Amino acid sequence: MVDLPKICRNALLIVVLSSMTLLGCSNIFEKTEDIAVNSAQSDTLEKVKNGQLEGVLIGIGATKKEVLDKIGTPVKSGNSEYGFTVNYEGFHLQFEDYAKSIDEVKDTSKVVLMNAEPKTVGMTGKPEEIKRTLGEPSREFMDDSGDHTFILEYENNGNLLRFTFDSKESPVKYVTLRVQ
Repeated sequence: MVDLPKICRNALLIVVLSSMTLLGCSNIFEKTEDIAVNSAQSDTLEKVKNGQLEGVLIGIGATKKEVLDKIGTPVKSGNSEYGFTVNYEGFHLQFEDYAKSIDEVKDTSKVVLMNAEPKTVGMTGKPEEIKRTLGEPSREFMDDSGDHTFILEYENNGNLLRFTFDSKESPVKYVTLRVQ
């Protein structure tokens, strides 16, 4: 004799287990996608933690001597807001000291800020794209003190990564990494 309730229970169990398996697979796929995003996020933020930017051959804390030995003579140089600045193709570095020329900057003077073109760093998107890649910023705001730009900031290990945009809808204008 056929036990109909038992067959129904077994069929229901197969349907439930199949559904769980299928749902479990889709969750694994979603998690794999998250890992890729988190990997890009952790790579960028790990570099920031260490005072580095993608595409820039030197980091925060490097001395003038290290900069010149590794990158060579700058295209242009002079004083700026934070100190003496040396310009290279795609980025510029600012030292902690002020001087009339690169020769007057002490060999031990350290890089305290770097500005890079978005293409140099590989971050050319709009604010929402940057947030999808790096996660939520430590702070985002409209800078109404000067040129009314939109800014995203990411703090990591005493370093501040700043993305500046002309507006909330425009692509990155420039990227700054500096000591807080």
